[in-house]
Amino acid sequence: MDDPILHYALHCKGCGARMLLPVAMIGWLFAHPDAQPNHSHAIAAVCRFCKSVHTYFLERDSPGHAPGNAAIFADPIHETMDGPMLGCGKEGCQALVPLFAQWTPGSTKEERKADVETWRWVHLQCPAGHPIAKPDWELS
Repeated sequence: MDDPILHYALHCKGCGARMLLPVAMIGWLFAHPDAQPNHSHAIAAVCRFCKSVHTYFLERDSPGHAPGNAAIFADPIHETMDGPMLGCGKEGCQALVPLFAQWTPGSTKEERKADVETWRWVHLQCPAGHPIAKPDWELS
């Protein structure tokens, strides 16, 4: 087994399941102060269980941050995909939200593509609260 690494422990807003996302994979996206046009450390994450895609705020002082979400050390048990940057659909809003999803190690590309088709996008919002539609994106 691999050594424990630092993860963001998020709880799915749809079903409450815990998601462990590697901090190192996410942190570099926000390393530069101008990385996000709206200066928000928000990400989109897909729940492996209920398949809902929600926005999660990583900054503790953000109004959208859930108090139960924290950073913890844990063994990496899932393969994490850092997907595309999702843009807000509202005119004039420049918010970008990076997408993350996880799979069981060893799952095939075909299994992952089939899984992507089951994701529920209706709850995804940009940090300003505008809806983000399902992107025209395909798993590569």
